[in-house]
Amino acid sequence: MIPEENASALERTASRAVKTMEDFITTMRHAADEVALGRDLKEIEVGERQIYLATSEESQERAVILAMDFDEYFLLLADAALREGLDLEEAEELDVMMPEAEFGEDMITGGFGNFKGFSVELRNDLLEELLEAVRSRLQDRGLVVACVPDEEVVFCLPLGRRCRQLVDP
Repeated sequence: MIPEENASALERTASRAVKTMEDFITTMRHAADEVALGRDLKEIEVGERQIYLATSEESQERAVILAMDFDEYFLLLADAALREGLDLEEAEELDVMMPEAEFGEDMITGGFGNFKGFSVELRNDLLEELLEAVRSRLQDRGLVVACVPDEEVVFCLPLGRRCRQLVDP
């Protein structure tokens, strides 16, 4: 959980990030409207971003899909956070899990057999809350978002009802 003093900055950061994405949200909406009217996606001007049309095999639902590199998305969020006074790098915490010591018959001190159970994890609760706040705001705008860390972020705008099954990993 983030400190209370960061909560309002987090909300402002999420709003700023979504505002930064406004150009491609508008492009996706335009493409979705045109496809719904029967135009081929290849005929629609979508600018510099690559937009795809996805169809669910079971329900025949269709959606406009846009993929963004995860690093680009993270930089967008980090820039918005920095402008609102939040330092995402400062919020990183290193969690180290040590294995239980193993004691043998003739051992005075314990040993760590092959370091089984040893793990190191870099956590950032502030980033996780920011990702959730942005996802929620985009969902309010009709987009479904799926993040694949270190790979890409997929934005889905359904032409009909929902397209959650098209992007859920």
